[in-house]
Amino acid sequence: MALRIVPTDFLTVQDAIVASSPGDSIKILAGTFDGFEVDVENLKIFGCGIGRTIIAGAPAQGTSDGVVVSADRTILQGFTVQGFQASGVEVNSNNNILKSIESTASNNGFTNNGENNLIIKCVASINGGHGFEFLDSGRMSCLIRNESSQNFLRGFSVNGRINFFIHNIAKDNVNAGFFLFGTLNSVWSNTSIRNQFGVQIEFNSTSNQVIKNNVCNNVNSGIIVQTFVGPGLNVIDSNIVRNNGTDDTDAGILIPTGRTGNTIRFNKARNNFEFDIEAGPGAEPPNNTFDGNKCGNSDPPGLCT
Repeated sequence: MALRIVPTDFLTVQDAIVASSPGDSIKILAGTFDGFEVDVENLKIFGCGIGRTIIAGAPAQGTSDGVVVSADRTILQGFTVQGFQASGVEVNSNNNILKSIESTASNNGFTNNGENNLIIKCVASINGGHGFEFLDSGRMSCLIRNESSQNFLRGFSVNGRINFFIHNIAKDNVNAGFFLFGTLNSVWSNTSIRNQFGVQIEFNSTSNQVIKNNVCNNVNSGIIVQTFVGPGLNVIDSNIVRNNGTDDTDAGILIPTGRTGNTIRFNKARNNFEFDIEAGPGAEPPNNTFDGNKCGNSDPPGLCT
């Protein structure tokens, strides 16, 4: 297992990767370097820290992305990626770890197309699209203690299945803080503040869990469940939902007309506009289950205890 240092041993990160074997490590010193593709398995590539080691300039060869992870069991840690036409970091493989990476001023911050990936303590900000995007093949992965802010679309956008979002922050994003368009995803103990929507569960999303989150001060509804075809089977449980909404189409927790089969329970909702909890025609009990919610008002009445 060898250690290769950029730019001391190799001028570029890509040159160091080409010379590496599985199990090797690459240290990137402070400075600015071109993008790269990781196509050798089981490499550890680490910089000197966010803002000190910077990946900018030319993208990974053959792409418009900054860093592309194509090999399994890669560990990336400790650098900034900025200014790329596509994604700052795109992961197309499995069983990888991304830790303490900043992705800024690209189209998307991070894009996950793989399975069983861990993304921890990363930052996505001021990107033209999403901060963190999970495509259909982005499955069974875990995001812990990341921050996604001031992106021009969504903070966390999820099309995949069976992903876990724990203790993340989405703030000041132009669209939703958390946008779920997949199945069996869990959003636990996150914070979503000052976005357009706090948590948005979209039309074909079923069996998602939104539990113990702080959802506050979002422009439109705090949590909206828009699953339309068949029972949604989404669980909205024990969230704090405050000060969301600006007009009569909004609510703290909103179940629009005709949405059925969801469970909304034990939430604390206050000072939302126009209602703390609202269920449209056909979405009221017994079409959805409302139980143990502490709130100031609801439409129809009786959804609060």
